[in-house]
Amino acid sequence: MDKDIKSVDDLKNEIKDGQHITSVNVLFLDVSSSCVGYSIFNLSFVGKKSILTKAGCLWLDPNWDHAEKYSYIFNALSNYFWTVEQIDYIVVEQYSINPKKMVGVAVVPEMMGVVKCAANENGVKVSSILPQSWRSILGIKADVTVNAKGKKERDFKDPAKRYVDALFTVPPQVVSNITKNQRQTPSDLYDAVCVGLAWTKKIGFATTDVSNVKINDHIGIA
Repeated sequence: MDKDIKSVDDLKNEIKDGQHITSVNVLFLDVSSSCVGYSIFNLSFVGKKSILTKAGCLWLDPNWDHAEKYSYIFNALSNYFWTVEQIDYIVVEQYSINPKKMVGVAVVPEMMGVVKCAANENGVKVSSILPQSWRSILGIKADVTVNAKGKKERDFKDPAKRYVDALFTVPPQVVSNITKNQRQTPSDLYDAVCVGLAWTKKIGFATTDVSNVKINDHIGIA
């Protein structure tokens, strides 16, 4: 089970085993079978200052088999995010299997293991936060509609997008790491930002500076 980080002191101890540190870079991930959204926060323990520095998304080629997807994310984490972004800690959105939505059910749980394995390559630890937890912390509620069969459907994607768009400008399209062409900015990016905002708030960072966020700034990932 992932360790539940409840405070700034918990985070400091988890990263450096009690050694003196002043700031860390935390990577937040929203993992799906087709795309991985990410956000990076710099957390300063001096004055409890939180800065959202980057956010982006890594698409997974639909023609890849599972092993190719896992290898891609493993190398992105253990190489790029470690060497370029100097990540000290990783937080993922916890994944729970929904029997009514089985798409990606084989990929995502295994991808979580890949994330932990890649992090371990560089001594980085991983924890998680439930979707309902980060939504509750940020006050994000579902848009409820009724489908053609008269059943209510709950959508959290648009509310999360609106929450982020109210804080800073996210371009409607970003360049795909697979095709190198413009694609609609996926919900995974917005969710990864919300995961970071909620988790940092949960452990004691009351506010986050979002005035200079770089979007899809992952040059160097093949």
